[in-house]
Amino acid sequence: MLAEQCGISPSFLSQIERDQANPSIGTLHTITKAFGLTLATFFEEPNQKSNEQGRHTLNLAQVVRADQRKILIYPGSGIRNELLSPDLKRDIQMMRVVIPPGADTGDIPLTHAGEECGFVLQGQIEVWVGDEHYTLGPGDTIYQSSTVPHRSCNIGDTDAIIVTAITPPSF
Repeated sequence: MLAEQCGISPSFLSQIERDQANPSIGTLHTITKAFGLTLATFFEEPNQKSNEQGRHTLNLAQVVRADQRKILIYPGSGIRNELLSPDLKRDIQMMRVVIPPGADTGDIPLTHAGEECGFVLQGQIEVWVGDEHYTLGPGDTIYQSSTVPHRSCNIGDTDAIIVTAITPPSF
């Protein structure tokens, strides 16, 4: 049963399916993992040409205009992920993450393959990586193995804006 696999009640899963509940980022991540998918599925473009390694073969360079970014806004939290890299078929994923005051990634820590690095442009955030806890502000950077359970929260009174790099793309 999907609800059991995801550690949520069948009634909560039903509410999510009927758009009557807003799951946390961690819960969305767990649900997509149960289907063998990643949250990156929401960013994928259909019918793009790729070579045998799965990489795009279009141009030597690609520009992603600010008004043409792929955007994913998490229900309930208002956390906004803007894909800065052209797509998720590269070796690295770049995102601009906007976390509203008081918003967090949820009680269920995230885990996925790879490594990530985040640079705080604006605001104050708390980050938990495993048993470690950090408070970060503008100009601070955090690097972590993505396989270690992690979560974050905006503890300030303005939007926190973070630029992240994740490899391999998994979000």
